Amino acid sequence: MPHIVVYSPHLSREKKVACVAALTEAFCTTTGLAKDHLVIHLEEHSYENIAVAGKLLADTIPDIAVGEKPLQEVNE
Repeated sequence: MPHIVVYSPHLSREKKVACVAALTEAFCTTTGLAKDHLVIHLEEHSYENIAVAGKLLADTIPDIAVGEKPLQEVNE
């Protein structure tokens, strides 16, 4: 079975639904395979756990980290 892994920041449920629907449509359209054969795995990572060029994204792009804060509080 084909398997797509999506690494992303925390997403709302509505965004997850839209993301997997769009990925499924694109994959099935381009490969000709039925959607029943596709597995999509969403793996969410906080900007506190992602670094680019030796710096955490939460420090590099503080506006993004602020937007992520409410989602972290809900998950705690």
